[in-house]
Amino acid sequence: MIMEKGELLGKGMTADVYMWGQDKVLKLYKEGYPEEWIKREAATGRKILEAGVPSPAVFDMVEIDGLKGIILQRIVGKSMLAILEKEPWRFHSFVQELAGFQHKIHKCSSEGLPSQKEKFSLAIALSSGILGDKAKRIIDFVDTLPEGDSICHGDLYLDKIIVSNDKLVAIDWSGAYRGDPSGDVARTCLIINSPVVPPGIPDIAGTMSAFPKWMTCRLYLNEYMRASKAKLENLDAWMLPLAAARLSARIPGEEKWLMEIINKRLQKLKLCHTQILSPTLCVGELNWECREA
Repeated sequence: MIMEKGELLGKGMTADVYMWGQDKVLKLYKEGYPEEWIKREAATGRKILEAGVPSPAVFDMVEIDGLKGIILQRIVGKSMLAILEKEPWRFHSFVQELAGFQHKIHKCSSEGLPSQKEKFSLAIALSSGILGDKAKRIIDFVDTLPEGDSICHGDLYLDKIIVSNDKLVAIDWSGAYRGDPSGDVARTCLIINSPVVPPGIPDIAGTMSAFPKWMTCRLYLNEYMRASKAKLENLDAWMLPLAAARLSARIPGEEKWLMEIINKRLQKLKLCHTQILSPTLCVGELNWECREA
């Protein structure tokens, strides 16, 4: 008997998700995604689960109507973001839970995952058409940042966490890597502060207007640093390469915002020769405050 895809559960930028039998889902990639890339994602998903991270089990790869996909365990529940549409009063606690859950993920490690620095450097190189000669300067800066062996999701926010029987499960590990967890936290800060809402994200504008982005970011960072003892300057150092790497996604409405972050931080790097940089948390973003040496 040949299984057929069932009900459409969700649409994304790279793939759509369908029911597959009673206890599985099909992540069906859109046209143009190479098989080797999909195989890597399937292998990554297996390594993540084996490392002890709450995540869906990975089963087979299939081809349907000329498109390739991965069969995954169905996680019964709703994303934190979907829950907030009907229960916006839980926003504060969900942001705290996000930080704590991410810290637990960072305690896990697995060999064979993509390298954080290689992943970011490649994305920055792919953005060189926008960055010009700034790309090399930023890639050189990446080499100065700390190494790490933590499992990092690479794109974790409330829409990527399923609440299932009061347990949290992280989904969509396509951007996962192994490295310094501070870079993963900085990435989540970028997601929180983005001026645009990606396609497929539920409209929680009412919630966000009552709980502004800068306050969300501050709450998230405070909780993560409390749980992990991470230092703000380590988190902040990753913002430059992350903003440059995110350019490669070509998200409509983000380029100007990202370039403002990049240009400001490159200017601060130039001042390093004559000034001392000390980290401060400013309204709306992580930032550097320059003080005369």
